Amino acid sequence: MEEREKVAWLHRRLGFGVMPGLLDEHESLGAAAVLDLLVDPDGHAQPVAPDPWAGVDLAGADAEPEALRTARRAAITAWVTAMVTTPRPTHEWLRWFWHGHLVSSLDVVKYPSALVRQLRLYADLGWGDTPTLVRAMSVDAAMLRYLDGVSNTRDAVNENFGRELLELFTLGVGAFDEVDVRAGATALTGWTIDRTTFEVRFAERAHDDTPQRYLGVDGVHDLDTVVAAIAVQPAHARFLTRVLAAEILGDGVDPAVIAARSAEFAASGLDVRTLVRGLAADGLDGAGSTKVLAPVPWAVGLARASGLEVDAPLLGVVGRTLIASGQLPMLPPNVGGWPAGGAWLSTSTTLARLNFATWLGAKIPLDGPLGALAVAGDVDAMADALGHPEGWSATTRAALANTTGPPAALLAAAFGAPDLMLA
Repeated sequence: MEEREKVAWLHRRLGFGVMPGLLDEHESLGAAAVLDLLVDPDGHAQPVAPDPWAGVDLAGADAEPEALRTARRAAITAWVTAMVTTPRPTHEWLRWFWHGHLVSSLDVVKYPSALVRQLRLYADLGWGDTPTLVRAMSVDAAMLRYLDGVSNTRDAVNENFGRELLELFTLGVGAFDEVDVRAGATALTGWTIDRTTFEVRFAERAHDDTPQRYLGVDGVHDLDTVVAAIAVQPAHARFLTRVLAAEILGDGVDPAVIAARSAEFAASGLDVRTLVRGLAADGLDGAGSTKVLAPVPWAVGLARASGLEVDAPLLGVVGRTLIASGQLPMLPPNVGGWPAGGAWLSTSTTLARLNFATWLGAKIPLDGPLGALAVAGDVDAMADALGHPEGWSATTRAALANTTGPPAALLAAAFGAPDLMLA
């Protein structure tokens, strides 16, 4: 890849694409410097990203159903707004990643204030070491509600969270057995939530402190010893390396890349920033493959690249697009999160994308940067402006070159092009 292409690739894989003019600015820095800036914005004097939910009425546990519905919409809209406007796209991208991996959903949690607290936790701890993140997530109010942690007591051990903690969150299938699930669930008994404030507390009388053998470690009996036993498993570093590699590099990553980054991740003390930086560097060196963009990064990326004001009409259309596409933030379908890859090329999702592309094409001012390119019919420059300086595929370029009608039609065709559904 040329330097400009590398910079654009970083913004697509570690963020939500580029805003107008950003590619020119960052090309001058070089891909290596841009990678440093994205993963360590504090070290490069980047503007601080405001809390997406500051000032948003998230409603409390005593709220009426209509107030809760209003709060849910406001919470989701606030997060989508932050994704589109954030000066720290990789910060928001990682929060989005953890939300899809360490899953909780408003369908079960019910209260947006509780789920927002979890999302803030993912932003605060998501760049650090995974044991700290896993510990905090395990006794987060939203997670305790979502996976029945509040009903896990010494008299009625509930294995729901204990199973997903190992299978989906930290180790993966095959790295544990049913005895481990039971032992971990027993050690995690006794956590509960104040139903009014959502504050978490430990109820010692509901906890079984009997030492367990868990993942080959003796004496596990509480939250801290559960997390410590997971952290020393070689499968933990390998599992999360594979998960993040799929997110950043796509499918088909060379096993040697996974092995090397997993070893580096473990040696770093399971530091997520080290892992993200290393995998992205591998991508710049040619590792990985093309990946299909899920609806959220696709729609957010187009909104960022369009340069349009992020107002109620734009956010409303983005929201309806995400609902029709089957990927609305805070509402993953199950504990496994959203599907990936080709699952997002369904007829309904493609139709939702094309409808959004048509709406967006009609809104682009023709005297603005993108509009002027459409007026001139400069399809190659349009690809660059949309964060793909490598250009269109031959098929897409030919289709765009043959698009007739007003500039808005060309813009809509470009926004809906298959090339932009890939990262």
